[in-house]
Amino acid sequence: MNAVSQDPAARRRSRLSLIFVLGMFAAPLAIAWLILSVFPEWVPKGKANHGELVNPVRPLPAFQLKTLSGDALDETFFRGKWTMVYLAQGICDHPCVEQLYNIRQVRLAQGKNIDRLQRLLLWKAEGTSGEQRSELQTHFPGQVIVPLSDQVSPELLKTFVLDAKQPLDARRVYLVDPLGHLMMSYEPGDEPRGMIKDLERLLKYSGLG
Repeated sequence: MNAVSQDPAARRRSRLSLIFVLGMFAAPLAIAWLILSVFPEWVPKGKANHGELVNPVRPLPAFQLKTLSGDALDETFFRGKWTMVYLAQGICDHPCVEQLYNIRQVRLAQGKNIDRLQRLLLWKAEGTSGEQRSELQTHFPGQVIVPLSDQVSPELLKTFVLDAKQPLDARRVYLVDPLGHLMMSYEPGDEPRGMIKDLERLLKYSGLG
């Protein structure tokens, strides 16, 4: 039998080495998260267009929905990738289309990290026709669209209520991490370059997704 496996001291050294290696990978993410979450005053000033941290982060509940194309969608959709979520209600008018365009451009701006990001539209689409919905999907290929007109997921939508406003009226953009936690939001007037900078920082220091 292997003598090393029988030596408690050797096993302990091996275990400590493994913990040290794992810690080296986890440390940058932990430090970045600590600075942003616990010490927001350390973030340089003059960046009003950057996102607002959701503190504490909110785990998304289990849910069962269908996309515009008929595919099943559940909470596992958020696992393994960073997700930009946009909430909209009614006809997707000019501001809605503009925001979807901005989200697409933010993702494209990530270059080699583009595949670590995905886009989700939760759309309470009352008063819209099938033609309008298909047109939106055509204009934004790769955009996952979930029409909520005939689907109810109150626990999911409740997660996105950050203040007294109704979540589907706010037209915010939300960021969900690869573990399925809502962790940041952007107001409708926030500029895309702020989102780009936030995501560049997260993707640089995070080993997730």
